[in-house]
Formats: sequence, structure tokens, C-alpha cells
Amino acid sequence: MTTPSPFSLLIAAVAARDMTAVNARLADDIQWDMMSTGETVKGRDKVMQWLEAGAASRKEPAVISDLTCNDWGAYEYWNIGTITEELVAFGNRQKWPWPKDPQSLIGQKYKVAQCFVWHLNAAGKICLMKQYLDTGSVWMQFK
Repeated sequence: MTTPSPFSLLIAAVAARDMTAVNARLADDIQWDMMSTGETVKGRDKVMQWLEAGAASRKEPAVISDLTCNDWGAYEYWNIGTITEELVAFGNRQKWPWPKDPQSLIGQKYKVAQCFVWHLNAAGKICLMKQYLDTGSVWMQFK
């Protein structure tokens, strides 16, 4: 695909820490289904909290595939980042099951393959994200 999908542009904005651009791509009623944990995050404000935490981890995304079909798409990439104090604080608020003391993880890099299936509403905003990743493979990197 030569033209980046709307979701690819979203991830690029997260990596650039351009939260104004991230916010502009999301529908007010966006829903983020985290398939690996069964969590659902609803609403732009709550989704933005997660994306801001992700942006704080100094993302270096590497695209694997970026496919679209009308208002649906699939975006697969290597999510590469660094554990930061901001990410640890967010994870603690979310009660993430850290594999060890999260303070000891600050500064460590991680790499995990992720896939998102996404949908756009009639206004061209991302209204649904279904995230697939193996959270266990992330935790194993820190043992």
C-alpha cells in the first residue's frame, strides 16, 4: 500500500507524540477492544489516556502490513518502545500485572507484534479498534 491508512497515520502521530493529530483522528464514541485482556475502553477521553501513555514510551513502530477495504482496515506492526516513568505510572493506575518491580524496568526496551482491526465512522474518524497482541511475550522480555 503506497498511501498510509488512517490507522497508520494515527500510530505515526502517537510515535511523534503529536497528541493533537491523534485526537483529531478519533471519533467521540470510539471503542477500543483489547482482545488479549478482554478490556474495553470507550470514549475519546479514555482512549486518549491510553494513547498518551503509549506515546510516553518513545514508540518506534515498524509496519508489517497496512491494509484497508472501504471503511475497515487491518494494521500490523512491531510496537517497539522504552519503559518510561510515565508508562509505569499509567500501568500502576491500570493495575497492570507487572512481572517484577516496574521501577526496575524504566529504561528497558520492548518489542511486540500487534495487529489492530479498525473501522471508520461516516465522518472518517476511527470509531472502533480491536487490538490483538500477546501480552505474555511482553512480560517475558523483562524477566
